Amino acid sequence: AMARRQCFAGSRRVFVFGDINNRVAEAAVAQLLDYATANPSEPIDLLINSTGGDVEAACAIINAMHGIPCRVNTVCMGFAQSAACIILMAGTGVRTAFENSVLLIHRMVWDEPPEHEDDSEYLPPPDEKYVELCRRLENAYLGRFLNHDALWAEKSIPTALDMSTDDALRMGVIDGVIFLDRG
Repeated sequence: AMARRQCFAGSRRVFVFGDINNRVAEAAVAQLLDYATANPSEPIDLLINSTGGDVEAACAIINAMHGIPCRVNTVCMGFAQSAACIILMAGTGVRTAFENSVLLIHRMVWDEPPEHEDDSEYLPPPDEKYVELCRRLENAYLGRFLNHDALWAEKSIPTALDMSTDDALRMGVIDGVIFLDRG
């Protein structure tokens, strides 16, 4: 258990809220780099409330966290699902979630073809080579951030894994749970 008032007491906060896309990733990466330049030894708190989004955007945030000298603490403020959960796991400092958080890891999925031919927003599934690359990346991330290898992740993580904060703590997705103030 963590003292609620100490979980993100610093002034260096980066917010990843809503859909994780290129715009969100660009803003988060820029802020991480700015904080690292200003003071490379002071930790940064990355606060997450997201149901996920683009793999490419999540990779940019993860690589930025691992490419700066600052410790990046990750905190789930409510939801960390899909790509957001991988960002939460990838924190280089302390990884925490509020006790009522909703956490989900799942395998990458591609859109189903539309029922109507005039659906202009439908993107066909990527080619097999891209899918395989994404799966290897997914297994590497899951394995590494859960202190296992990619083969373990491929065999041990089901298609979708909903977790309570207790489950996430047991699996090594987070390092601590932040309990709500009861007073």
